[in-house]
Amino acid sequence: MKVVLKDPLTIELNDFLTTRYEGLGVQVVYERVEETREPELGPSIDELSLPEPLKVALEKRGIKRLYKFQYDAYKRILNGENVIIVAGTGTGKTEAFFIPLAKKILEEERANPRAIILYPTKALARDQVKRFVEYSVYGKMGVGVYDGDTPEDQRRRIASSPPPIIVSNPDMIHIGLIYSPYITKFVHQADIFVFDELHVYEGVLGSHIYNLVHRVKLTKRTKPQFIASSATIGNPKEFAESIFREDFTLVEGSPYRKGTAVHILISSGHLSRWSVLAVLAKFLVERGLRFIAFVDSQQLAELVGNILESKYGLNVAVHRAGISHEIRRDVERRLREGALSGVIATPTLELGIDIGAIDAVLLASPPATLAKYIQRAGRAGRRRKGYVITVLSDTPIDAYYTRNPTSFFDRELPPSVIETNNEEVAKLHLVSYLLQVGKARLTSLLDEWRRVVDDLVAEGIIRRIGPYVTPNYPVTRRFVASKGGIRSPGDRVEIVDSTRAETIGERELPIAILELYPGSIYYYNRRPYIVEKLDLHNKAAYIRPHEAGSDVYTRPLYSVDVADYSVELERETHYGFTAAYARVLLEVKVMGYVLRDLYSGEVIYTKDLDPPLTYRYATRATIFKLDSPAEFDTLDSTEAFHAIEHAVIEAARLTCGAGLTDLGGVSYPSGDIVVYDAEIGGSGVAKLLYLKLERTIDIAYELMARCNCDDGCPKCIYSPYCGNNNKLLSKRKAIKTLNHLYTMKVHVKTKPLEERFGKPLV
Repeated sequence: MKVVLKDPLTIELNDFLTTRYEGLGVQVVYERVEETREPELGPSIDELSLPEPLKVALEKRGIKRLYKFQYDAYKRILNGENVIIVAGTGTGKTEAFFIPLAKKILEEERANPRAIILYPTKALARDQVKRFVEYSVYGKMGVGVYDGDTPEDQRRRIASSPPPIIVSNPDMIHIGLIYSPYITKFVHQADIFVFDELHVYEGVLGSHIYNLVHRVKLTKRTKPQFIASSATIGNPKEFAESIFREDFTLVEGSPYRKGTAVHILISSGHLSRWSVLAVLAKFLVERGLRFIAFVDSQQLAELVGNILESKYGLNVAVHRAGISHEIRRDVERRLREGALSGVIATPTLELGIDIGAIDAVLLASPPATLAKYIQRAGRAGRRRKGYVITVLSDTPIDAYYTRNPTSFFDRELPPSVIETNNEEVAKLHLVSYLLQVGKARLTSLLDEWRRVVDDLVAEGIIRRIGPYVTPNYPVTRRFVASKGGIRSPGDRVEIVDSTRAETIGERELPIAILELYPGSIYYYNRRPYIVEKLDLHNKAAYIRPHEAGSDVYTRPLYSVDVADYSVELERETHYGFTAAYARVLLEVKVMGYVLRDLYSGEVIYTKDLDPPLTYRYATRATIFKLDSPAEFDTLDSTEAFHAIEHAVIEAARLTCGAGLTDLGGVSYPSGDIVVYDAEIGGSGVAKLLYLKLERTIDIAYELMARCNCDDGCPKCIYSPYCGNNNKLLSKRKAIKTLNHLYTMKVHVKTKPLEERFGKPLV
């Protein structure tokens, strides 16, 4: 199919790629131009009976009338309703909640603070305060930032005379409710709580917010009003209600951004996506365009940054979690001031932090959902035309989009989910609440908290005294301190540069065991290090600079086994087999690793670990059991079920919006397949898979059946995250097994995992 290109830069880019990589299949496969769309207009500000200072401030900012969705939010918020506001990038979500807040504050005499506005990060909070200050130039409506970076003298001033609006973040509220009488007073007095960027609070972070909101409710004598603002998501009302456990009114603006953007899909052909991404970055910089390149893992961010700097001589930086706040802020400042040509980032730069004019967004792979794509794409073209360039590789879903590029943009928005029963999260917040109040009656606790009381008592962290539970000082304080806030779902491993005896970062478990095993190459600040030792007992990894060059990387060889499980939900699928959603205790064992060439992916060597590294953790999983055809022996079944497991995880990217590393899997020769959340306690993605399992299996079948390879390749069942290096996989046997599923009349009745046997494969 011939691609018709319209934008001059797209045409130039395609000519450049097809000439440079003649015969290798690297080319533009699709272009879509998104024009500016103005949201539907509402009333003028003269019709709203606004206080004169607020009206003057709006006029000064050029706001003479509201958009219709802003007016809808204005009415609902003034009516005291809980409101979730959803609209596209740059269309005025902030004004939709801030204008009615300002009217309330200016017209009603009440004790301060009246409202607490929470942002996911300190940087974003401070950016937004710059906008709020424009409304307080008349001295009638102050705004104060109260977070971990607020100087002590300023904290005391805010505490002694709070402004009407406090701007902070959930982490500060979490810690402050335990240790700060000022934060407790703010929460107690405020009657409106705003959670901006609600779409960020998916998965485990959403579980934390769910628990934190309950602690806020318990701190107050009166019922607060909740307001949430979000970029486009699939189920905004249901998602807000699942977090806040309150009824919400949905106010929807235009899903489209303000500004013009050109969306481009690039096929990487027979090359690695990293090679193509690097060349795209070079192409943009040579034409004076500044970029953000998004990748989905910290180590990939470091790898790409290293390639761009060492091979192409570009002035770039890396922005990711796991490095210091000082480094991240310095990167933001240099990008904003034009001192950098580009930044390689994980989702840390998805949010609307002011980083100046960005011309292009490069996506190393398609984001998990259309909502995440829209969010990342919104970083480009806010002040002039922007370009959003996505690299498609030969993975199954990417290959599907290469063949059907319009489907990339026509996807449904999957629902956002949280797992409210995450035990590790519940433990942290119950213990935190007990430190806040001293003791609590068992019957007054949240259901999820009551379920973890016995475990906490057995661990000596809390005590049960009659009908009450109380902290077990000082064990309780040490427990909360060890968790490191609400962004760390489990234990953390400190990363120590052994040559300087200096801690340079940290990584959460369980991902740490798959990145920091002895012999692995770990990138930090674009420099390669080699891991000398991983001490799981003391939660420390010791690394030293790696002198062998930066054109190689390592991948772990590991196994996962289900050590224990308990079923929480169960249903019979319309194919006749039983599917279950369960709490599973997984045992991860890293047995060795492979060293690969960065550009070709070729295996240089394989090395065993002696002894292997072992780590256990609990999470949530979808589990099911399939029959194999009668003529299959154990090896045939092993290869078939392992391939189905891979294909189901890949298909979940379409049905559940799963990211590349959100789900893991393990299969057994007995036909038992387990697809689990890769977060301790569970993130909610596996629960979504449980609900959409039949559709996911159908897509997995289609991905395999449409691939023209012989018996398996990266376009259908090979995975870069496979723990046993993509061995014991058969596409043909997987297809035959699923055909058997679709046609047989009597289905397996054994419950999943009840009679499993054989060596597990991941």
